[in-house]
Amino acid sequence: MNKLYRFVKNLIMLACVGICIWCVADSFENWAQEQGLREAGPPGISGKFLSFAPKAEEEGNPGGTPSPSPQSAPVWTENGLQDGQLAQGGQELGLPDDGVVPFHSDLLPGISATPDPNRTTGTVEEILIDGGAQVDTFFVRDSTESGTDLEAELLEPTDLHIKADGSVEVLIYHTHTSESYSQSAPGFYYTDMETRTQNQDQSVVAAGEALAKALESQGIGVVHDKTVNDTAFNGSYSRSWEVIQKNLNEHPGIQVTIDVHRDSMTTEEGIKYKPTAEIGGRKAAQAMLLAGCDADGSWGDFPDWRQNLRLILRTQKKAQELYPGLMRPMNFSNSKYNMNATTGSMLIEVGTEVNTVSEARYTGSLLGEIIAETLKSLE
Repeated sequence: MNKLYRFVKNLIMLACVGICIWCVADSFENWAQEQGLREAGPPGISGKFLSFAPKAEEEGNPGGTPSPSPQSAPVWTENGLQDGQLAQGGQELGLPDDGVVPFHSDLLPGISATPDPNRTTGTVEEILIDGGAQVDTFFVRDSTESGTDLEAELLEPTDLHIKADGSVEVLIYHTHTSESYSQSAPGFYYTDMETRTQNQDQSVVAAGEALAKALESQGIGVVHDKTVNDTAFNGSYSRSWEVIQKNLNEHPGIQVTIDVHRDSMTTEEGIKYKPTAEIGGRKAAQAMLLAGCDADGSWGDFPDWRQNLRLILRTQKKAQELYPGLMRPMNFSNSKYNMNATTGSMLIEVGTEVNTVSEARYTGSLLGEIIAETLKSLE
């Protein structure tokens, strides 16, 4: 009888433990769904191809250089945090170590795909941007009306001579340092969310850091200056000009300067476009190279703009060779953007505010490989 009693007692205890474990698991499941740690899956890809005109430009900086990124970006939050807040340490939840996610993943990090009904939302449309006039194997949008023969410029030599021996030859900086990316990809955005961040793990600085590491892995020494130049938007280019000059004085071997931005595209209907490419089975933010022009000499201090143009044309060609679809059409415009600082100056727009920071970092790494290959192959 005692043995039967102990058997029944133990059986009841095991049943109670099993019920407790089931309750805890069910509660955690509900909590995880509420917090957005599990999702139904990523939004669909539209497959739509669009063309965009160059953005509005800003004056008020050395030589009247216009601003390539006048709009700002919402920052997605994790775990139901309030506007502008980020997950602990600024880190995304559930990301693999390399900071990128599969192109068609069911485990995208971020908030629930169901928006808060008490907040106004807009639609995010994922697109691949093409268009422009073909030059060699790639495409360019030329708004200069300068008559520049881009095919001929592509064949002209540059005055850059990269040693790739580890010495500092490249400067990466950010005129609009606080331009931020999304942390998640739910297919919508909140119109009242913060559009910039001082958390550099979530801004264009993260893309710049990935670019710097990729260049360094190819033996090209880099200074990545993370100075915040857009504490006030007006005057950002004046402040970044000072950053350039400071670094050129401290590192006279610098031949190439790269200003990394992110773009913004919103329709009158409030749709935000997310330019995205699939590279190696992963999502990458489409990037755009911009080359300035002063064909009529009106800037007065930009006589060597063709040298920049030749470098940027070659970089666009190398990108098309290595990673077709990663780059938007190259933008060739009557602008300066502090590219008169060196004869190896570049401006790159990486994605828009609704691309994720993971996609931007991945693009930064790919750009590093592209630029390294370009620089090492210069005549």
